[in-house]
Parts: sequence; C-alpha cells; structure tokens
Amino acid sequence: METALVMCPQNSYLSPTGTVYMGEQAEILKIRLIDFLKDFRGKRIFFREKRSLEDTIFVNDKTHSLAASDDFHVEGSLKEYADLFFDKIRHSAFFGTKLEEYLIREKVGSVFLMGLETHTSILFTAEELRNRKIDVTIIEPLVMSRDEYMHSCAVSIMIHCLGIKVGS
Repeated sequence: METALVMCPQNSYLSPTGTVYMGEQAEILKIRLIDFLKDFRGKRIFFREKRSLEDTIFVNDKTHSLAASDDFHVEGSLKEYADLFFDKIRHSAFFGTKLEEYLIREKVGSVFLMGLETHTSILFTAEELRNRKIDVTIIEPLVMSRDEYMHSCAVSIMIHCLGIKVGS
C-alpha cells in the first residue's frame, strides 16, 4: 500500500494567523500538497507537531505549534486530505507515536514524505524510516523549511547519506 507522511501541515506555518507563517511560500506549498494528495490513492497520514512551553527539545524555538493554541491545528484547506492523524512531540515522527506499529501492521515498504520542516521533521523521520529499510521518496516541491540553507543541506544529506529518492 502506498503511504504518504505529511509533516506539520499546521496553521503555525501555513495560516496567515500562524506564529511562523511562511507567506507566499506557504500558499504555494498548500496548493502543491492539495494537488498531490487529492489524487493519491494510498493512506495519507498527517503528523501534527505538538509543543509545550516546558519542552526541553524545542528550547530554541518554542514560539509555535503549542498544544492549546490555534497554531497546533491542521490548516483548514488540508484537513480533508488526511486519513489518519498523529501528534508528535519530537522531530522524528516515530518518537512517542504509533507510526512503527502502523508500518509493520500494514507491511509498508515505501513512503512519500512531504511537508515541513525539511531540516528537522522531514530529515529525522527519513533517517528513521531508512533505518527500518523502508524506501523513502521526497518530492522536492512538497518539502519546505523556513531556512533555505538548512533545507538544501537536509535534501543533500537525505540523497547522499540516506539514499532517499527525490521526485519532482
């Protein structure tokens, strides 16, 4: 079964009221995600980043995706495309979620990975997937970071160190 993992499609980044709204880039990413997801016939799993002010992992970036805020929620135009939601409290979609159980139960051997942020959620989840011998494809127009340099570094690491496939 084809599986798409969508990282952090939240108001925080993608809504004009979000605390780290990415402006025109966000609007373009939403259109691209919808175009891909509306025709995708496999399972579409969305991962919401769930932060708290007490968290020690996100110590340098506690400004967004706080659990009790509007930032936490999936951006409105994307909600209908999710088949399943997980909340993650670390960069990797594996930590503290049921993702691994799902992948084993459904015998998932490959995934499409997309969303935000390339240099954290995408990269750390890709590395965990590859550790489990799961093939990963990123479609570069469907991944984005607030920091373009870090985005480029993460894409390079995924290609050259992890053997991630890149589509366009």
